[in-house]
Amino acid sequence: MKILHINGHLNFQGGIETYLLSLMPQLEELGHSQVVAFSEGNAALAPHAHQLNGLSDFSTKAEKAGYAQFSRLLDAERPDVVHLHNIHNIGPIRACLDAVPTVVTAHDYRYVCPASNFYFRRSAEVCTSSCGPHCFANAVVKRCLTPRPSIAWNYYRRVKWIAANSHRFARVIAPSSYAASRYVQAGFTTDRVKVLPYFCPIIPEAAPRPSPDQQNIVFLGRLSENKGVRYFIEALGLLPETVRGLVVGNLNSARSEELQSLATQSNCHGRLEMRAWAGRDEIRSILKNASLLVFPSIWAETLGIVGLEALACGVPVVASDIGGVREWLQHGENGLLVPPKDKHAMAGAILEILENPQRAQRMGERGIALVKSKFSVERHLDGLVDIYTNVCGQEKDEIAKSMTIELEHRVSDAV
Repeated sequence: MKILHINGHLNFQGGIETYLLSLMPQLEELGHSQVVAFSEGNAALAPHAHQLNGLSDFSTKAEKAGYAQFSRLLDAERPDVVHLHNIHNIGPIRACLDAVPTVVTAHDYRYVCPASNFYFRRSAEVCTSSCGPHCFANAVVKRCLTPRPSIAWNYYRRVKWIAANSHRFARVIAPSSYAASRYVQAGFTTDRVKVLPYFCPIIPEAAPRPSPDQQNIVFLGRLSENKGVRYFIEALGLLPETVRGLVVGNLNSARSEELQSLATQSNCHGRLEMRAWAGRDEIRSILKNASLLVFPSIWAETLGIVGLEALACGVPVVASDIGGVREWLQHGENGLLVPPKDKHAMAGAILEILENPQRAQRMGERGIALVKSKFSVERHLDGLVDIYTNVCGQEKDEIAKSMTIELEHRVSDAV
């Protein structure tokens, strides 16, 4: 089977790209040919990659160009199935729907929410509504979308086009039941939405590592506002002086100054270390030396791969109870859930684990066991290949049915 993956980026800049670059070699090992189309990144990261401009462009001109460009690519590659990840341009999507069984993974909510994340920046709250005209009022009042009308309209138009064509997608693959519910709420039928959790890209340890002598808490991820890094720093400021913090993410000079200023205000400047993005091997090393991972997200996470990585290393997690997080963090078993944006609850949960090394070890054991049983690569691949096989068979059945109906019409006309 040949699978064509489409994603805006091809690098290790975030969870989506980590998933894609970890997935393709696994599918290759099972004998399935992998092709990827992308706009920005490094073509050398995949053996068969096409770098095409405009996947993140949503203008009408880019849509027309994208449709023609992808029609040519589909003719050249002739994939059995297209696996759509994250792009903005609906031209390539339309080309795929016109020609090949197409599945889409709900890495975020860009296909059902004009802002992509159901998140109000002004109030730091999760939006619970589906896409509609009220989105434009929210863009001004609650700052979810850009207030620039032409850009906001194009985002809105993309979501409405997807909704009108939802029946044409062979499957929506949702990493969690929560993510699945948001796509169903937006109009996708339940028979087309399949819950298939991500696999953990880190092979689980045999047993948790001994608790580090130096108590330290870690944040790993993008440093955007909705990832909640400010609550990590504020919680660190409420912890004893013996506890250190490490932030690893997409640092730049402006963001670094902003976070250092927040650390000064929170009285933990001397205990906070910040590092730029880490490679895969370095992430494992960071986690194995961490007392626990803090996952303070304040948007409706579809799952949270970095949490799985921590559990695979036997590291307990303190996380916001939001989105799909509850589907991998079992409260009291492999970590603790806290209300989003509550630095006091977060600090209390962190301290509860730090002060009980034996409990932390048990949490680590249960985290490893959960990753092995529910988030293994084998389980994910079995489910994904089954989806690919089913949609390809479904397409053939629909073609055969169409041909049968056409033949019956011709016979009827002849009679």
